[in-house]
Amino acid sequence: METPDIRCFQHCDRQKNVLCFSVPKLCPICDRGTSESAMRIPPYLIESPFTDGSYTQCAILVKPTIGHFLFDFSNQSDLHISLTNSRGQIYEFDERGVTVGRNDWSCCLSVYLECTDSSNMEMWDSTLDKFRTEHTWRMDRYDESTHNCYDFVIGFLRDSGVQRMYPCLKDKVAFCEEMIVPVTTRAGKYISLYRTISTDGYVIQNVWDCCFNFRCA
Repeated sequence: METPDIRCFQHCDRQKNVLCFSVPKLCPICDRGTSESAMRIPPYLIESPFTDGSYTQCAILVKPTIGHFLFDFSNQSDLHISLTNSRGQIYEFDERGVTVGRNDWSCCLSVYLECTDSSNMEMWDSTLDKFRTEHTWRMDRYDESTHNCYDFVIGFLRDSGVQRMYPCLKDKVAFCEEMIVPVTTRAGKYISLYRTISTDGYVIQNVWDCCFNFRCA
């Protein structure tokens, strides 16, 4: 699903950023034409926290169990997680058992581990392929509450020997607090901004409140 990028610029006030999908004809602060007067900072793109999972390598992916992050996500939403290999193939565990290569992760969050680099990607791939064939990941073993996608991801990471670097793998609560909550919290700020712009057309933000990276437009 195509979604517009968020742009940011300064027109007349060095303490205020204007965030929008497209630059308005009139500055919402001073009401002067944006194309007829100089901007303090020309438009640049705010970096989205979301990615297409098929372009990640050896990562944990996160998305809402139902719906789309930008339109449906809330703090009460259930989250589904998966893994990718070095070629961006997605391995996930749900009521169908383990499936590989589904393409419905085009808007997700990614979590990379410090211990994965080009030197050990081959081992990551072989361990993942072996791990997914274990009987414990058959469809009849799936349970929404007690044996789910989190067990699959945590189990693989333990099997890969990374627990010494990530003690949070000891249980689901610690894993979520350390590895999932930080990325969803950052995403939540972007989602709130996106939805406000969708409704109002723009957001005026104090420069010291900015919490996003930028990239060239």
